[in-house]
Amino acid sequence: MNKGYLIAHVTVSNADAYAEYAKAAGEAMQAFSPKVIAWSGQYENLEGESHERHVVFEFASFAEAKRFYESPQYQAARAIRAGAATGTFVLVEGAA
Repeated sequence: MNKGYLIAHVTVSNADAYAEYAKAAGEAMQAFSPKVIAWSGQYENLEGESHERHVVFEFASFAEAKRFYESPQYQAARAIRAGAATGTFVLVEGAA
């Protein structure tokens, strides 16, 4: 089974509210145990809309990544993020 990846590109507009989101999202992730592949740090925007934060999480499968994103715990965290940040979130199936 191929791995699943959640890739997020985010620009924060309210740091305090975003910190609350990050805490809640981290708690929601505990049940899914994703591996952190990339977490912000140095980046270079080569094309498209630029964001200040970039994260990549590896899950056991695409379905597991989707279960995390759709879980009630993460959706509650996502509601906290509304108004605190903008961005793009993508689920991608890994190569075999």
